[in-house]
Amino acid sequence: MTPRRSELELFRALETEGNAVDLTELTDRLRRCVHWVLNRMTSGSALWGEAEEIVDEARLRLEQLRERGFNGGAREFKSYLYKVVVSVCVEARNHRRWITSLDAPVTLADGQEKPLGEVVQSMVDPALSAEARLERAEEGTWARRALERLDARCRMLLHRFHVDQVPIKELARQEGARQNTIEVALTRCRNRLYAAFLSLYVDASDPAWRERVARAADRLSGQLGRVFRAWWTENRSVIDISKEVGMPPLDTKRLLGEAKFEVWRLLAEAAR
Repeated sequence: MTPRRSELELFRALETEGNAVDLTELTDRLRRCVHWVLNRMTSGSALWGEAEEIVDEARLRLEQLRERGFNGGAREFKSYLYKVVVSVCVEARNHRRWITSLDAPVTLADGQEKPLGEVVQSMVDPALSAEARLERAEEGTWARRALERLDARCRMLLHRFHVDQVPIKELARQEGARQNTIEVALTRCRNRLYAAFLSLYVDASDPAWRERVARAADRLSGQLGRVFRAWWTENRSVIDISKEVGMPPLDTKRLLGEAKFEVWRLLAEAAR
């Protein structure tokens, strides 16, 4: 009976042999690791539908490790693999928080009410329509950074559709998929892009941004500031926050949407 190879042995075998069986085995182990993490993560069950994308992203990061070089042993590699999976899962959870906030209504300066996602869309889509604008505009810089946060397939689809202006019918033909499948994928990828664009302004993983967000949040008055800080600093759910402030969840969600928009606007102003 062939002894079970370590993750590091599979990783190195892929570099020298490129065996499909080895790739399948390493991917299966990554998948089991992803499931294990999601089962133990708060709100992890909400990410089950994205498990395969998390696996793909983790595998991509392992390939980036190959490019940098790895000199450790099997135990160190397995530890690194688990850290990568946990990191990708946490990022996916945070990303989902932003996606679910895109439908929150916000009131603009002229009194008009729009979903937060529609406001972000009006800034991102023009930046995607032409590479020249993507290079020049302030929004284009953020859009490009947001694109870099997406998985390879989403980056490809958005670039082909928005920048190269390839029709959906042709994309479907090239991908060997139905037009409806491509339409759904583009919608999902655009939502992720809008969420990534918005989250760049409120990225709690960066100490410098954390300080800027804190300063912006301090400028929010009353319930607006209270709701935002509970969501951002304390990582609490809308339902939990609604109980504390004594408001219905729908009203709390609306208020949180306005708070996010206001923080995002203040940070954007400071960046100019």
